[in-house]
Amino acid sequence: MENVEVSIIVPVYNNEKYLRQCLDSIINQTFKDIEVILVDDGSTDNSASICDEYAKNDNRIIVVHSQNKGVSHARNIGINQSKGKYIIFCDSDDRIEDDFVEVHYQIINSQNVDMVCSGIYRNFYKDGNLQKSEIAGVPQNLYIDKGNLDKYLKYILETMEGPFLSSCMKIYKSEVIKKNKLYFDENMIFHEDYDFNVRFLTLADNIYISKEIKYYYTGIINNGGIKKRNKANVIYEISRYHSKLNLLLKSLNNNEELKDYIELRFIEYYKLVFQRLLISLNNISKSERNAILLQLSQDEEFCKFLEFNKNRIRLYRYIKLLIDKRIYSLAMFLIKKRISI
Repeated sequence: MENVEVSIIVPVYNNEKYLRQCLDSIINQTFKDIEVILVDDGSTDNSASICDEYAKNDNRIIVVHSQNKGVSHARNIGINQSKGKYIIFCDSDDRIEDDFVEVHYQIINSQNVDMVCSGIYRNFYKDGNLQKSEIAGVPQNLYIDKGNLDKYLKYILETMEGPFLSSCMKIYKSEVIKKNKLYFDENMIFHEDYDFNVRFLTLADNIYISKEIKYYYTGIINNGGIKKRNKANVIYEISRYHSKLNLLLKSLNNNEELKDYIELRFIEYYKLVFQRLLISLNNISKSERNAILLQLSQDEEFCKFLEFNKNRIRLYRYIKLLIDKRIYSLAMFLIKKRISI
């Protein structure tokens, strides 16, 4: 397809149980000027053949079969393949209402913005049984341009953390993504969506948060969805997120109150490193444990974080001091005594 308005990118991995309902919800959209890019991430079940079956019956569907390299790689393939003026991401175990594309397309055009973010219905299942349902969204529509983003960033991070965390429930202007070579970080296992969206905010002139809720998330408890290829590097991911948020703040005239708020959040985020270390102690050697501690102590972003917060996180500073002196056992003693799981 040479000219198309909307590209819908769907990464797929071993999801034969829910894939058909996802694809049916996409091909039955009231807005017809779409292309659907299915990126099969090396599936070993029937997902690949289901993708080929749908492509055979609908010429708007393009299938790319890839080696298993994770969801970020799959989405990046979709970005490179896309020809649409706008891009939508949808996960292969989720579904969208029939007018999802039409409603979001109308908003992004009428408001003339770079991205529209809406709400989400979440259903969590275990062994085929519904465990809980949630709704996340906003009570009223909100137009935000770069000039007043600092006034709303805290609101976005708190009220919209669930929806904003994901690359789904959105429609993006593809020009912003492609002109700036904006891709998902393939080194990240978790929070790659959040990282992508924070970088998009840095580049965007304006966004629109809609009270519409037309996306249905299917959460399978004890299932990772797209295959997690590597054990998550929590230090890298937290520091990456910290770095990109600070870059965003610089583009917002370094709002000090907002900077302080974000740093307080990262006191808890970096705590995750210690918590995960404590949880994994029975499964790793002392040398592996020490390597993780040393990596954190030498991480450039973590050191910046400590310097900015030196008067309120003395515990982290004491731990770093012990690690720098290679007194790992005492550092671990302090972590066990002062960090709760």
